[in-house]
Amino acid sequence: MTSQIDRISNVADLEFTTKGIDPKLLTTTELAAQTFASFFPYAWSFIYAKNVDRTNKPEWKTETRYPITGRRLYDYWADNETLIGVRFGNQTEYALLDIDKGSPYHPSNNHEKFKTVLQALEDIGLVRPLIVQSSHSEGLHIYYPLWQEVPSFGIACAIKACLQKNNCEIAAGVIESFPNTKKYDSEYNGHRLPLQTGSYQLDNDLQIIGRDLNQFVETWLTVQEHQDIDLLKQAIAEAKANYQPPKDNRKTIQWREDLEKQIQQGWTGQGQSNELLYLMGKYARVFLGCEDDDAITEYITKTAKAAAGFLKFCGDIKRLEQKAKDIAKWCIKHHFPWGSKKEEQTDNEKENTEIQKAQKQAERLERIRTSVNELNKTGEMPETIRGMAQAIAKTAKVSVETLYENKQLWHPEFTESRNSTNTNNSAPFPTAISPPNEQAETQTERTVTEKALYKALAPSETPLRGQELPKFADIDFQVETDLSKSPQKTSDLMWIETHGRLSPPKAEIAKVAISQNPSTRTANADCLRSYEPPKSEPISAIGSRIGYLKALLETPILRRSKSASEIASLQAELERLERDRQTNSSP
Repeated sequence: MTSQIDRISNVADLEFTTKGIDPKLLTTTELAAQTFASFFPYAWSFIYAKNVDRTNKPEWKTETRYPITGRRLYDYWADNETLIGVRFGNQTEYALLDIDKGSPYHPSNNHEKFKTVLQALEDIGLVRPLIVQSSHSEGLHIYYPLWQEVPSFGIACAIKACLQKNNCEIAAGVIESFPNTKKYDSEYNGHRLPLQTGSYQLDNDLQIIGRDLNQFVETWLTVQEHQDIDLLKQAIAEAKANYQPPKDNRKTIQWREDLEKQIQQGWTGQGQSNELLYLMGKYARVFLGCEDDDAITEYITKTAKAAAGFLKFCGDIKRLEQKAKDIAKWCIKHHFPWGSKKEEQTDNEKENTEIQKAQKQAERLERIRTSVNELNKTGEMPETIRGMAQAIAKTAKVSVETLYENKQLWHPEFTESRNSTNTNNSAPFPTAISPPNEQAETQTERTVTEKALYKALAPSETPLRGQELPKFADIDFQVETDLSKSPQKTSDLMWIETHGRLSPPKAEIAKVAISQNPSTRTANADCLRSYEPPKSEPISAIGSRIGYLKALLETPILRRSKSASEIASLQAELERLERDRQTNSSP
């Protein structure tokens, strides 16, 4: 039996090794700081710079001599005199987009293009962003935290392919992706950490929340649960299979010369036919630009017969033409003329892409309808607007922005109006429109409350939900309006519903008029009424299917993807379902 002294001596005699040592294990004592440092686990080749004022750009340097520990990462982050940044390892649990203030995709320059970027990434499973202002320059860093590790190069390929497919330009100063698609023997690009000097966390309306580390960590952990990892992994596999590295002219010339020399040498022995004939076909397709099977077949046949050693060593003389045809088909499918763009699309391909986008949008709407149905049936639908949005977004795997762009599918403002209309009339309508005057008054009250009253208050005096406004703010605002026009409902996110307090004033403030003051006014009063669940039953499965069929049949781009027989079958199914619903609803 081994004594305790022997065991101690055996442990002491073990040879020391650095294998398994992890610099990130040295952490700070604060829990939030430990969690924050764990978001950025790659310790090598970190970047740092001296903090400068808003008029100068920092001079970034890379430290390659040693890795950074978790506690030093946090210490540098908390130091106002220093800026710190990190790179990526082989695996990552987040991705990041960098959009500069001068980029055409920055929301201050073109909000529609900015939305295009976010919606494009939803198609590969990145449905919930965490947005921060990167620095004093007011650029944006759009983080996508993940709840599972994925290959860094894989997600870089997936994001690049997704943005290029949606005609988004990827370049320095426009849109930069982290991690980036890099050369095999190089490091990934580095980025600065969030919430340092000049950096702030932003909300869904891109308004500043603050620099609180605890709030950032909590938001990160919440957001990562909403990403669709299965869809992301599928996109990564497709992108890596289709990825082509950047062209290198020097390597291209060398490749062409190698092919020419091997073809010129011809056969030098038995068993070389397959390789040589394939090299000839590849040369014809890539460097001669042959566009069809016949041209490649003709080149292979003529070149092979003229090559040295053909009669002596080629074993495919009798079936040369057939073999040349088979190789030509392979080369057409797997190789492209040098200098051409693989991503160039014909008119049919562009139409197919548009059809796919429309189909994906229809699928999102169907998932929202189904999720609302399920939550209502199981009684798990929250009572607050914010809770409803979060629950539906998580169940349907869509972003909150997509939800608010389709409020008619779930928002009580629409569902209550629809339910009341269905109660008074036997035939249901898609949405209920309020009388013009009543709708104008509602819009007038909301605009004055949310924008004009906020202007009268200092930021520190901004009232919370339900709080009475100060007396000095209870005045008449005399601005112009035209109540004869019925204002349309906006699809923008409602700050009061998402955050429970007023949003900072927008650049464009609507001009409206109100000549009376309620006795007691509250912040955004029309949004403060308590939510009452719809009195009627939730949308049935039949109703959901009817809505989907109507959207498909009434959308031209979706109809074009269906044959005449399929459209007739769908139309017949729609009519049958409507008859069944009318029969079931009649007394």
